[in-house]
Amino acid sequence: MVSSNYSDLLRKIDEFIRKFYLNKILRGAIYAAAILLGLYVLVFLSLYYLNPTAGLKTIIFFAYLLFGLLLIGFLIVKPLLSMLKLGKHLSFDEASVIIGDHFADIKDKLLNTLQLHKLSENLPENNQLIMASIDQKILELKPVPFYTAVRINDNRKYLKYLFIPLSVILLIAVIAPAILREGTNSFFKYDEYIAPKAPFSFTILNKNLNVTQGDDVTINLKLAGDELPAEVYVEDGKNTYKLVKESISQFNYSIKNIQNDKKLIFKGGGFSSSVFTVSVKPRPELLNASATLNYPSYLGKKPEVIANVGDILLPEGTRVTWNFKTGQSNSLLFTLNGKQIVLKVDDDESAFNATIRNNSRYSISPKNDFVTLTDSISHQITVVKDQFPTIQVEEKPDSLSNKALYFSGQIADDYGFSRLSFKYTIKENNKIISTAGKNIAIKTGSTGDTFFYFWDLKTVSIKPGQEIEYYFEVADNDAINGSKTARSEIKAFKQPTKKETAEQVSANSQALKQKVQSAIRLANTIEKESKKVAESLIDKKQISFEDKKQIEALLDKQKQLDEAVKEIKEQNDKNIQQQEDQKQTEELLEKQNQIKDLFDHVLDEKTKELLQKLQNLMSEKNKDQTQNELSKMQLDNKTLKNELDRILELYKQ
Repeated sequence: MVSSNYSDLLRKIDEFIRKFYLNKILRGAIYAAAILLGLYVLVFLSLYYLNPTAGLKTIIFFAYLLFGLLLIGFLIVKPLLSMLKLGKHLSFDEASVIIGDHFADIKDKLLNTLQLHKLSENLPENNQLIMASIDQKILELKPVPFYTAVRINDNRKYLKYLFIPLSVILLIAVIAPAILREGTNSFFKYDEYIAPKAPFSFTILNKNLNVTQGDDVTINLKLAGDELPAEVYVEDGKNTYKLVKESISQFNYSIKNIQNDKKLIFKGGGFSSSVFTVSVKPRPELLNASATLNYPSYLGKKPEVIANVGDILLPEGTRVTWNFKTGQSNSLLFTLNGKQIVLKVDDDESAFNATIRNNSRYSISPKNDFVTLTDSISHQITVVKDQFPTIQVEEKPDSLSNKALYFSGQIADDYGFSRLSFKYTIKENNKIISTAGKNIAIKTGSTGDTFFYFWDLKTVSIKPGQEIEYYFEVADNDAINGSKTARSEIKAFKQPTKKETAEQVSANSQALKQKVQSAIRLANTIEKESKKVAESLIDKKQISFEDKKQIEALLDKQKQLDEAVKEIKEQNDKNIQQQEDQKQTEELLEKQNQIKDLFDHVLDEKTKELLQKLQNLMSEKNKDQTQNELSKMQLDNKTLKNELDRILELYKQ
């Protein structure tokens, strides 16, 4: 069991130990500060006067830091840890020896007391006797203050070692502050070369020395001072180049296709500039651009991919998806028709899509945190608009009825059709009565087609005086803007009024009467001339040249008569059809049919055969046969004249 006296003894020894290490810490701090300040004086003076390279300065800087850390660790940190009993430290026995050496009257008493205590622990049978002896010795040692064995104030004598370098630093700061300032600045800027002070200054005229990778850069240098060197050189760490002299104080140096940062030191007249760093920023690059064209579905075209896309020609409404491959870029500035869109780049890839409906321009500018390329090329997008369809129609009326119409036509479009319709509108007094239409079958998927259509106006309920406007309309398959249409020429058919019909029938009849009268006169002329020619051949043995000419003239007139009669018959047939269309009276239609029957008898094949036979006989100069045929022609013309007279009488009725 430890007595209270012994515990007090140990406490006093422990107090001594802590003061012992505190003393060592204070002394170590003085030594460390003195050594480091003295070394620092040497360092900044050397840096100021010797101007070492950045590499050597870096070695000095870190060597100084390493030495300082070791010195502080050995002189301050180590005793501090011992004082905190975190490392190797004095034992009570070792401390008692130091205390005994300091106090002459104690000598080995303190150490013996500690040893007796250990002995009591090992010999418990003699414990009481030993403890009595220990207490006696502790009473003798109790008046002695152990901690006074360490005198903190003794460290003052070591302060002189600190004052020496500190005084030197203060002296330099007062006498030549530039040495201290510039030497210290050079020490802390250990990675920069700081040139010695020159009688002139080196000034870079460039606004900044930030350059995009791959660009060319020209460094403009200006010297200012009383004494200027005639030549200036530049070192980039590997080579030395002579600058181009522009004037007595201005020089320039060009770097082509710069790829990496460059540290430049300019030299002239035996002096060097500080380090100027040309900072090279990575150039954002557009490595590849492609476009996928998704055409409008109604075109029926498959998507198309364009590699290395530039100018584009595409149909209206096409959706374009651009895909970009970049290098050293974190975004793209995509400009479409003046509108700028910033695209994010992920894994060096980006994309953008838009539906194009009009001619456009676009450009792509890669960007990063340092550079935005401003020399991007602008590309043109040319949009092919969906054109209007076209239609051409040809109309042919029936030869007999103007109410039967035949149509043929052609339609065309750039992409196809949705429908083709025939439409008509019935009007009366410029007011629409009704409209109707009918779709016509076509090949909608083709870009061109032909069609045929028949229209019977008799199927349309139209009253006298009303008008029908009709046309064809084709619509394309434009799904972007809606179907566009084109119409054929609008034509009209007017149903005559009863008065107009009567007037028209009268006019047609009058015209036919005049034609019939003209034909009768021509038949009389032919009859007379044929009789005359036949009589002139009686006393002749053969047909003369003059006879031949007369017969030819007679044949021409006969042909004219036949054509006239044929024309009258065709006109009469048209009149009959027209009157049927206009729903004329049965009496009038009966009279027209009688006239038609007469014309059917007037025009027969015998007349044509007679003319051909007469032509052949004349060529053979057969007088007798020619006379005979001329007589038949007289008889036929007489019959024709009589039939025409009957027709004329019917028209007069």
